Order: sequence, then C-alpha cells, then structure tokens
Amino acid sequence: MHPVRRLSAASTVSRLALAALAAAVAAPALASDADDEAFYQRASDCAAAMQYDQLALVGRARAGDKTVRPQLFELTRLGFAYVGEAYLKGLRDPRGGNMLKAATAEQKDWPEARHKALVAACRGEAQKVYDNAGFWRWAIDNKANKRVDRFLSMAPLPASSASK
Repeated sequence: MHPVRRLSAASTVSRLALAALAAAVAAPALASDADDEAFYQRASDCAAAMQYDQLALVGRARAGDKTVRPQLFELTRLGFAYVGEAYLKGLRDPRGGNMLKAATAEQKDWPEARHKALVAACRGEAQKVYDNAGFWRWAIDNKANKRVDRFLSMAPLPASSASK
C-alpha cells in the first residue's frame, strides 16, 4: 500500500476512534446537563416558595414579633443551600434570577394548601442538600445569618401598617 494511503487510513481510524470516544463522553455529559437543568428548576421553584414564607416572617418581625429569628434563619439557610448547590452546578445570573422571578410569578396565585405542600417537600429536599454540603455548610450558615441580621435590622413598620 502506498505510504500516503496508509497514513490516510490510519488517520480515518483515529478520527473514528476519537469520534466514538467523544460520543461516549458526551452522552453522560448530556444526561448530567439534563439532571442539572431539572435541579435548577426545582431549586428555583423551592427558593420561590420558601422566599414567600421567609418574607411573611420578615413582615411579622417588622411588626414587632421578636420570636421569628429561628424560623427565619432555618428558611433562609435552606434556601441558600438550594441556591448554593445550583450555583456550584453552574447556574449563574441573570438566568438564575430570571428563573426565580418566573417561579415566583407562577406561584403567586396558588392556593395555600398547594403552597404548603411544596414548601414541606422543598424543606426536606433542601435539608438533604445542606446535610451533603460538607465544607460549604459554614458558608451557607454565615450567609444566612447575615441575611437574617439584615432582615431583622429593618425599621419596624409604622403602627398603621402593622395592624393591616
């Protein structure tokens, strides 16, 4: 066989092998991308649902309720666990913020029972994410504490607003 043809045949075999290897590597990556997308959507849905309850607690705190800090910290911590995991998987702003806004808008008119069911499921899922966060738990706790401190440092609502 002519040397150029031998090189060409070897090159073709190499290209086919490389293509097969790329396909083998890409298949799990595509599955991983789909898994990540599903996680991003669930994290957005859960963050929106928990944020609704979080803001209700902030309203109670601004109305003078001094007992909400533990509940507020817990919701904030769980929300940050979910959002942090999505970030580590690759979700970034503005897309992450847009997904949260869309989930918030979608849930706006849900019946209370549906909202409570979602929050209950999300709290359990987010707790698992937090439990598996390992080293990152300190960052989640620190960020949650700072956010809660900021919420609780807000000025109280005027008396006329607090009674509404």
